[in-house]
Amino acid sequence: MNCKSLRFLLPVLLNAALVPALSATASAYNAAHLELLNAGVASWNSMRNTHKEFLPDLSGAVLKGKQLRGADFHNARMSGADLSQSDLSRANLQNALLDSATMNCSILFKSNLQGALLRGANLESAQLDGANLHQAVLKMAVLKKADCSNADFSESDLRESNLRETTLVNANLSGADLRATYLWRANLSRAKMTGVKVSEKSVLDSGKYASLTWAQNHQSFFVAEAAPSISDNPAASASTETETQHIGLPRKSDTPPLTQPITGSTIPERDASTSKKSFASRNIWQQSDGPANVAYNREQYEQVKSNVFGWNAMRKSNRDIRINLTGASFDHKNLSYADLSHALLQNASFKSSDLSNSDLQFADLRGCDFREANLQHANLEGADLRGANLWRANLSRTHLAKAVVTSSTILDSGKKATPELALRHGLIFVEQ
Repeated sequence: MNCKSLRFLLPVLLNAALVPALSATASAYNAAHLELLNAGVASWNSMRNTHKEFLPDLSGAVLKGKQLRGADFHNARMSGADLSQSDLSRANLQNALLDSATMNCSILFKSNLQGALLRGANLESAQLDGANLHQAVLKMAVLKKADCSNADFSESDLRESNLRETTLVNANLSGADLRATYLWRANLSRAKMTGVKVSEKSVLDSGKYASLTWAQNHQSFFVAEAAPSISDNPAASASTETETQHIGLPRKSDTPPLTQPITGSTIPERDASTSKKSFASRNIWQQSDGPANVAYNREQYEQVKSNVFGWNAMRKSNRDIRINLTGASFDHKNLSYADLSHALLQNASFKSSDLSNSDLQFADLRGCDFREANLQHANLEGADLRGANLWRANLSRTHLAKAVVTSSTILDSGKKATPELALRHGLIFVEQ
């Protein structure tokens, strides 16, 4: 749509845009608003700057894989919208309504999500490096394996959210509500945790439940939540919780911390007589995403992590062995020269890992996360890279001949693979 036709249609479209919505929870988007957005981010932002009263309604709109970098969506209604694999870098989503939105694998680098409502939103494997989520509401949101380095979650509501294996390096979580939040294997290196609110249902990065002593040692608040019985109404029981502020060193009379680690297929229980009754029905992570769900071969996983050269020797003498490392996390690991050819590595994470000179020929790398990984001189000939994320990866002299990609494959530049790029680099592009 050219600028002249846009100017002609704008009064008509804005007339439809400014009609009050019948319901704040409506899921159908306004077709006129979507047409305005499809005209391009530049014209969209210009229109929003000119018409301050315009409130977009894109609820339930399919915006998957869109280039929306720098788009102005402040105060927009986008509940249930599909924004997966879209580039929303530096977008303004302040106070936007994004409840139940699908945003997995989206790029939200330095985006403004301050005060946004993201209840139940899916942000799995999204890139939120440097994003502003101050006072955002993310209750029951999924941020599993998302990169939230340097993000600001201060005073945000993360209750019952899934932050399993999430990267929170240097993130600001000060004052955040982490009651019943699942942080197993999250990277909290240099994260600011002062004043966070936890409860006995919060699972820490270590796999242990939060405790009064942990809260005291971290200058945080421990909330004692009354455990409802099976017949209790969860809505009514929510009002029975009591908050106690304990800051400083622990006292001998305080409840000791839990020491039982996660082993095998169980989650540590505080009280075998009450844990299943009280919490299994109220924690989304406990039902479907506990640490028991490990798809890879544990013995192989530990061996390749601990001794690459011993691993290579084992593979040399056992050429027919099936390598299953599906979903394994190798973030920040040194896997230089590792022999991972023909390995099953679907959905494995290699963020910031050293894979230089490694052998990944014909490996199943579908959905793998290679963000900022070092793949110099690595051999990925014939590897399956459908849905893989190579953003900021070092691909200097990487051998990629006949590797398989799709439009969901994110290249080192942040762009998605296209047939033209595939042809240029000797890749095989397949339609999804």
